[in-house]
Amino acid sequence: MVGCEMDHLGTEQQNFLAKLAAGLRPGQTNLAQWQSGKMAISAVPGSGKSHALAIAAVLTLAREQLNQQKQLMIVTFTRSAASSIKQKIREHLKESRLPALGFTVQTLHGLALQIASRHPDVSGLNLENVTLNHVHANHPIVREAVEIWIQDNEALFQRLLKGAQKDNEETEQLRRQFALRTDILPKLAHTTIHEAKSSNLQPEDLFQFGAGVQDEYQLLDIAAGLYGNYQRLMVQRNLIDYDDMILGALRVLELEELQTLWQDQIYGVFEDEAQDSSPLQEKLITLLAGDSRLNRINLVRVGDPNQAINSTFTPADPFYFNRFCEEVDCAEIKYAGRCSAPIIEAANVMLRWAGQGTTADRFAYRMQDILAVNKDDPQPNANPQPTGKGVELLQPEDIYTTVDLIGDRLEELLTENPTHNAAILVRKHRQGKFIADLLTERFHQTSIHIYEAREGANFSHIPAEIYKILRFLDRPHSPDCLKGALEVLGDRQQIPTQDLNLLATYPEKFLYPNPLDPLPDKVAIIEARELCDRC
Repeated sequence: MVGCEMDHLGTEQQNFLAKLAAGLRPGQTNLAQWQSGKMAISAVPGSGKSHALAIAAVLTLAREQLNQQKQLMIVTFTRSAASSIKQKIREHLKESRLPALGFTVQTLHGLALQIASRHPDVSGLNLENVTLNHVHANHPIVREAVEIWIQDNEALFQRLLKGAQKDNEETEQLRRQFALRTDILPKLAHTTIHEAKSSNLQPEDLFQFGAGVQDEYQLLDIAAGLYGNYQRLMVQRNLIDYDDMILGALRVLELEELQTLWQDQIYGVFEDEAQDSSPLQEKLITLLAGDSRLNRINLVRVGDPNQAINSTFTPADPFYFNRFCEEVDCAEIKYAGRCSAPIIEAANVMLRWAGQGTTADRFAYRMQDILAVNKDDPQPNANPQPTGKGVELLQPEDIYTTVDLIGDRLEELLTENPTHNAAILVRKHRQGKFIADLLTERFHQTSIHIYEAREGANFSHIPAEIYKILRFLDRPHSPDCLKGALEVLGDRQQIPTQDLNLLATYPEKFLYPNPLDPLPDKVAIIEARELCDRC
């Protein structure tokens, strides 16, 4: 694998690089052997794709003698992943006695910001005049866009308000109105804006899509109106979001002169976690990886074809990476050194079941079985022997029984293996806090320590939570302020899960019930009211 193309290196350097390459698993070697052109690496979970990507980067740097003028660019989705890959590359370069230059590791958004800010006249993003904002569904800009749309579209809003229900009771109508204003329409706006901008669609495009759709509620028209209001408000306030950075960078690279300027500095692009990229992000790195003079694109994309890790808060979809895999030379990394055999088999069964009926033009799943690594794999105990059955399926009666069973199993496992750790995965943060609180109480006098992963990040949420509570104290009769405080109390597991819109619609009735207008006789509502009353 390391041959005459590295004759400029010393014998010790060549031997070290050859040893690095020899330690790769089947499938990973395809990545290390890459020299030019487009390539996809379809990797299963636990296959060591980031490790292989770092080694492939080192081999490319050594072979091509890259420098500050001609660099290899490695991109990924998160800052933590970028930092990890950069550290691995630097360590391998140091061990091989090669200079730590000729490469850059960035997040996709960081790369886009760098390109856009260097050419503000073309990108339309002058960071001296605009402010980058992380926009969420409850952001004031989104809420204001909703209010403007309601004012301008009273008839359509009333149609939404009426819905298919025949209940015209005033309390129910007000509850629906509050839910539409503070929950449903802001979420629709946030989803629409993110999805549309990530596909380079304008509000006018959504209006055109809606023209050919038979829909009593005209949802595409509503979405387009919310999107248009949002865009105008962002421009008026000199704000941009993360999607604007990608679009601004693309405006730069779509100019031939500037595209050539950036391409001349880049030998090729490696992308890790490619399944988390949107179509516009894929277009961005493809333009950077191109070389119009040689008529080639040096692009390697590595990802898991069957899961988009960040799809809950981005437009990511495995379909896009699967499509790339079908279009180019694709190698597979099937061997995973993370789990015991029963877990691997359970994952394969789930994939085969979920992929039934997948059409060839959709590529929703890639039928790629996970395999245990070979016995001579460099990773020690890569596929350990299962504890107990390896995979156990239980159906508890309720959540308290679930936690009791988890606690029983933890006590058994960690008593037998006191140096081991265990992880409990949940869908939502509040579920994690619920389980952590119960288990902490159970094990508080034992050597078993419960750590909630969100604990370290909680401090960043505290100022926002304090702000919501203070707003409620300042304006307790405001439905918005009351709902904000109830959300904080719910997230903190201080009140039971319930319909907060119902509670916040009539703040005075909720906070000060009387015999003529009492609260519903429900324990959850009474507990929430008493806690707010003590504030």
